[in-house]
Amino acid sequence: MELFSHLACPGCRGPLAEGEGHLRCVSCDATFPAALGGYDLRPGAEDANKATQADIYDERLGELSNFDHPHNLTLFTERRWLTALNLTEGDRVLELGGHRSGALPYLEKKHGIRGSGVDISPHWVAEQNRLARLRNADTWWMLGDAEHLPFTQGRFAAMVSFDVFEHVSDLSAALSEAHRVLQPGGELLAHLPVNDVSVSLDGLQKIFTEEAWRARQLQVGHDRDRMATWPQVREAAEAVGFRIDWDMRFNVWVQPFHDHRFMAWLGKARKRWAPSATNPTQEPATTVQGPSGFQKAYSRFAVPVVRALALPDRLAGAMGVGGSVAFRAVRT
Repeated sequence: MELFSHLACPGCRGPLAEGEGHLRCVSCDATFPAALGGYDLRPGAEDANKATQADIYDERLGELSNFDHPHNLTLFTERRWLTALNLTEGDRVLELGGHRSGALPYLEKKHGIRGSGVDISPHWVAEQNRLARLRNADTWWMLGDAEHLPFTQGRFAAMVSFDVFEHVSDLSAALSEAHRVLQPGGELLAHLPVNDVSVSLDGLQKIFTEEAWRARQLQVGHDRDRMATWPQVREAAEAVGFRIDWDMRFNVWVQPFHDHRFMAWLGKARKRWAPSATNPTQEPATTVQGPSGFQKAYSRFAVPVVRALALPDRLAGAMGVGGSVAFRAVRT
């Protein structure tokens, strides 16, 4: 099966052989059980941060993001980044982090790619694999972590990571692994919150409501005491051999208020007003569902208005203001 040709032992990088309900490393004899529609390819070492992050995102359920009808500015902008990737049909693309992510389904339709994914959340590995099988995609997700990617060297044409690198235990190790599994000239597209928040909305909240702001951040796994600044991220990426092709600051003022505060309020309001329009238990759907009429209308009519109102964000971002950063790095 072609699936196994690009997998490798997360410990010794040796080749894997298929057994009865498991994979076995032919070099170190480690075994990895079939799990969640893929395989459990975690290295086995205990890590309190990874356990905490997995617990958080196992509980944060919901439908995948839809890039055909982006209902907020984050999705609209991420779609532009995804579209700009230099991909051809049949390229293999790795995504790190599967929480509600519709990036691989979008790239399957846009570029005809074959996807692979890694996440530490058992729920999201199982859900992404279930949805991939329903849409008959040649995409497989594995339970694993960023610092020990279970793939052979130079396997991927591109790697996508939206809001993941801020969660990892060792940023330099994760970036080194991303560099290892990309082909020469392969692209890493990443977006992550950073600690140099300056006078962005995050920066203002940190100044005026720091305790509450930090508590909200911890609820989504953002430990501000260990997260990096953008200069530190850039330095770590360049140290392992990446060339930063472009970068931009994001999450300035209008966009984060709309995407993270207003949309959250609107979602709660819709559940109160029309509980049948959403699944109150937030359990994943049993079939692939398209966007709702509300989402299509909001994407078509409301998002363009919010984009116009967010012009100050684009100007401030060009001057280095923002609670997060997006960048594209090329493997040299």
